[in-house]
Amino acid sequence: MIEKILKFKFIFIALIIAVVCYLYVRSVGNEYVCKFYLSPGTAQDTAPEVYIDGGDKDCIEVVEIDQKSGEVYVRVRSNKPGKVVMGVKYGDNYSSLAILFVHKDGIITDGDFFGIFTGSSVVRAGMILFFFLTVADLIFQYRKSVRSNIYSYNNILLVGLIVFLAANLVMQIFSSITVREVQLYTVFSDILNVSETFVFLTFPIAIVAAILTTVSSIQLLRKEGRTWRNTLGIILGLVLCIASVTPFAVAMGLSGAKWIDIHRWTGTGRFVGMFIEYTAGIIASYFVCILIGSIVVSLKAARHVPAFDKDYIVINGCQIRKDGTLTKLLQSRTDRAIKFASMQKKATGKDIIFVPSGGKGSDEVISEAEAIGNYLREQGIPESAILLEDKSTTTLENFKNSAALIRERGPEDAKIAFSTTNYHVFRSGMLARSAGIKAEGIGSPTKSYFWVNAFIREFVATIVYERKKHILVFVILELINLAAELMIYFSNVVLSYPG
Repeated sequence: MIEKILKFKFIFIALIIAVVCYLYVRSVGNEYVCKFYLSPGTAQDTAPEVYIDGGDKDCIEVVEIDQKSGEVYVRVRSNKPGKVVMGVKYGDNYSSLAILFVHKDGIITDGDFFGIFTGSSVVRAGMILFFFLTVADLIFQYRKSVRSNIYSYNNILLVGLIVFLAANLVMQIFSSITVREVQLYTVFSDILNVSETFVFLTFPIAIVAAILTTVSSIQLLRKEGRTWRNTLGIILGLVLCIASVTPFAVAMGLSGAKWIDIHRWTGTGRFVGMFIEYTAGIIASYFVCILIGSIVVSLKAARHVPAFDKDYIVINGCQIRKDGTLTKLLQSRTDRAIKFASMQKKATGKDIIFVPSGGKGSDEVISEAEAIGNYLREQGIPESAILLEDKSTTTLENFKNSAALIRERGPEDAKIAFSTTNYHVFRSGMLARSAGIKAEGIGSPTKSYFWVNAFIREFVATIVYERKKHILVFVILELINLAAELMIYFSNVVLSYPG
């Protein structure tokens, strides 16, 4: 789904808006008002003299001159394609200069080939409309996707894109208020500027998140032991901080590099430096957006309560104690399953069959399924309502093996729920769907210090699981980056200063 949205719908919207904007600009763009600033103290008791220089002096004609305090406005109209330099003269005093380009369609641009033009405010409005429509459409797609499958990874990508494009929308609205004039390549470059601004604005959040995850990891290390897995919170905190400052560190590093001259306006090195800087911003902002998406979607999945129509509830196993009893984590999962069964019975009168799932590890005295089954009996669950699955060693096998037992017992269209720890609900749901099992999950609570570190493990595992989609989105963003740099390069250098 996400690939179709990226490939077709957004492109279709952009093309329609671009065509409408172009038709409007073409209808008004054959005229342009140049603004010239006069030197302080320049006498303005006579009419200013407009001079035009360059090889194509007759490509434009002066239509109107309007003189104000310290400023002169010169309206020009295009006659034929060409390039001229224009300025204003008062006696021996000269104003600033304007480099004007007249395109084949009669549109006049100022500064460089894809420079400022008449009707640019409409283009800015078109960009705002584009981001508004895409954000609105993505929100609609997200709500639809969640209703269809709450455990789809597309939900994370959609939330991440909503966050990023919403930031672009806010930036475009802000720019329309503060900077009304827009250059043609701004359509691309503004997206890249937002990526840097976004990570800069999220830096305070990254600092707070780093502190919280570090504190959580320290608690985890004290209570659960010193392992590399228990330090993931500290690692994520450092990654967030580093990612937030990376684009600016890259820019500062390039500014002092001897192998590249980023200060030479028409130098290739300047554009190579911009590409590297924006790439760092893209990576950082994309990482932050996906992290935000993961948090939103995972919390929604953890808080979801399945419909009270279930025939079976699978209890995903995990490590048990040496004496064969349940750990607090596994007991919490089992208690959550019992509570759901009680809620369903009270709401609809329908009983549910418990499916404890988990094999016997090399360091375990009995299987995890048997340990869960023993606890269920202690809580008053009858033997007839317990179906043990004691062969699985992974979450995916939990679902595959449990589904096989359920199919044997029936009915064919059995409705299935599963119980696991809150941080594990989303990925478990993903694995169930990948195995062809339509199941709804419920999440059991766990200690806050454990939840943060465990969520990070789930986040990393999910990232790796859907790495192809991340590569696809990143390639699209880098193509936008490359298109922007090439457009700016051709506008500033190749087309504006040929030879």
